[in-house]
Amino acid sequence: MSRHSPTTNRSLVLRLCDRTDADARLRFTQRYRLPLLEFAQSRGFHTIDLEGAVHETLIRALTALPQGLYDPSKGRFRDWLLGILKNQLRQAIRAEASRHRRERRYATDIEPDLHATPSDAALWRKACLRQALRILFQDPTLQGRTLAVFRDYSLRGLPARDVAEAYGLTPNAVHQISSRLTIRLRAIVRDLVADLGHP
Repeated sequence: MSRHSPTTNRSLVLRLCDRTDADARLRFTQRYRLPLLEFAQSRGFHTIDLEGAVHETLIRALTALPQGLYDPSKGRFRDWLLGILKNQLRQAIRAEASRHRRERRYATDIEPDLHATPSDAALWRKACLRQALRILFQDPTLQGRTLAVFRDYSLRGLPARDVAEAYGLTPNAVHQISSRLTIRLRAIVRDLVADLGHP
């Protein structure tokens, strides 16, 4: 299977149930490492080892999924995965506070609110949107000019006429490119934010 070929969340979980499928483990890590990291950063965690917390989160999730420890009937996959991340962040916060105390420095004992809030969903979706854009712009089936038109018109908000002139297209072609790639981007986002579960 090509590195760029699409893999849905559901099929990825089924492949993760096979403990010998290293490619599925790699895909899962590639799909969720950056969104988890960006989610943690967006919650204001800058003084602790975020990479370590995300790494441990991925290890725990990759261990739990083949064992059937995620039950879709008990909640969304996003909440389950973020719950693992929040536990790792709590441990990192406590370890950092302990280190400060050992060094006889004052550290705050106030633990950030890591309970589920309505903003969790928005922050997660934003992180997944960034990941979806990365996936879209790494798609080898898309031409550089197509991506440049999409970037300038849809992401940077340049006028269609200016973009069309810059790339030797008509404004209508710019609109068509934008519409086509927006549909693809939405599909990638839907797949990233969809619940993982066993069919």
